Amino acid sequence: MLAACQLNVDIAVSMSANGSGSVSVRAVADQALVEAAPSIASQVLVDDLLEAGWLVDGPSPTDDGGVVMVLTHNFSNAEELALILGSIGPPLSDVTARRDVTRDALDNVIAAENSVSANLGLVDGFNDFSDTDLSALLGGTPFGDVLEGRSPSDVMTFDISIAMPETSAEGGERIEMWSAPLDGSTASLEMTTRQTTDNPTTLTSRISTALGYLLVAWIAVSAIFISWVVIARRRRAQQHHAG
Repeated sequence: MLAACQLNVDIAVSMSANGSGSVSVRAVADQALVEAAPSIASQVLVDDLLEAGWLVDGPSPTDDGGVVMVLTHNFSNAEELALILGSIGPPLSDVTARRDVTRDALDNVIAAENSVSANLGLVDGFNDFSDTDLSALLGGTPFGDVLEGRSPSDVMTFDISIAMPETSAEGGERIEMWSAPLDGSTASLEMTTRQTTDNPTTLTSRISTALGYLLVAWIAVSAIFISWVVIARRRRAQQHHAG
């Protein structure tokens, strides 16, 4: 029965204009999976997830007899985003995330480049979900007896979508989606966006801008005044010699 079950996992990353955002993981088990393993609807252990900063919603019943669980974790910067995605594990691995900013003379962020990369896939099939200690404890791959002859692609899906700010995109963001290959092959996840950042105008920045304009104006007026004095002196000198 378990071999006929289906588990669908969707990852959604949303980054705001300042580089912060959230990661959500939505896992849906169908009715067949719930009937084969009733504990997933009533005995899911989430203490470790809560300690790691995840917000947990569910498991909750679906209309068709399955269950759904949603996990959410906020991030403040690209480094935290990489750590959160990396903690999800196979078929998502080797995650990197960067945010490189450009600043003006007043140290305000005026532009940014955001990038995320990762590998997708299960090279060793269901074994990638386990480790040596767990397999030894269970005497083999978890559920290996009932899943024999099946591949992960037969019983599950794993999709990820990323939304990151981009100046040239409609609405100021670009969204891309990937599906992890679960047949033993691998795929690369690569995404880069570029943005110009609108910083709120503060009193300090307005004063700095005004002083900058005054400085330019003062230099211009000084140059004109000096030129006028030089010309006036030359004329007087010429008139004196002519007399």
